[in-house]
Amino acid sequence: MGLFNILAIAVNTQSGHEPSATAALLFSFYALVVFLLIQFLGARFFTRCKERYNSFVLISFIVLASLAAGSLIVAFFLGELTHSLFLGVIGGVFIWTALGEITEQLGWYKSHARNAVWIYLLTTAAWLAMVFLIPGIPVPILGFIGYPLLAWGTHLTRVRFIQKWGAASFASTLLLLVMAAISGGAIVAGALIGTRFAGMMAGLVFAVSTWSIMEIIWERGMANGPWKHAEN
Repeated sequence: MGLFNILAIAVNTQSGHEPSATAALLFSFYALVVFLLIQFLGARFFTRCKERYNSFVLISFIVLASLAAGSLIVAFFLGELTHSLFLGVIGGVFIWTALGEITEQLGWYKSHARNAVWIYLLTTAAWLAMVFLIPGIPVPILGFIGYPLLAWGTHLTRVRFIQKWGAASFASTLLLLVMAAISGGAIVAGALIGTRFAGMMAGLVFAVSTWSIMEIIWERGMANGPWKHAEN
């Protein structure tokens, strides 16, 4: 089954590298830094190009969707499952950016809409069915769908909390603490498993949670987001 394949990859040591908490932490740090740099620099670049070129948002959608499809296709031709799953996750990053963030800019999707919650729940149910009930689902597909569910769920939760209670509310403060706990727990889990792949995935979870924490901080006006210059 797909879940057991993923768990086997997470603890796999057949590449010759023995489990090491230090190596896992280094790869977590690498994944975290790369993700946040891309997010910050990408937000700056996207905002400036959007101001200058009317068609830039649509072009971005097409490019990112193409990269997502290409990543998933190439993942099926990789012999090692670790690389195959990782490339599937990378494709998931591209498809989430295209379908989640870019579509909001195009006006195709509203993250705070009620139907977005139902679409998310149905997609999550489909992914869980593939993981637990349908044998033989290739791991690249599970990774390709799994990352958007992680980012989308975090995004929806934050947006709904802020919409209902406000960014400065006690509920949003509790959400910050929960996300901080998830971030720390992911890093600890990656270090305990000790493989490089587990470290990278832990770093990715930490990065997504950290970005969401920063989104709430920006909503509170405690700091400027990377796109703030475009709103002044």
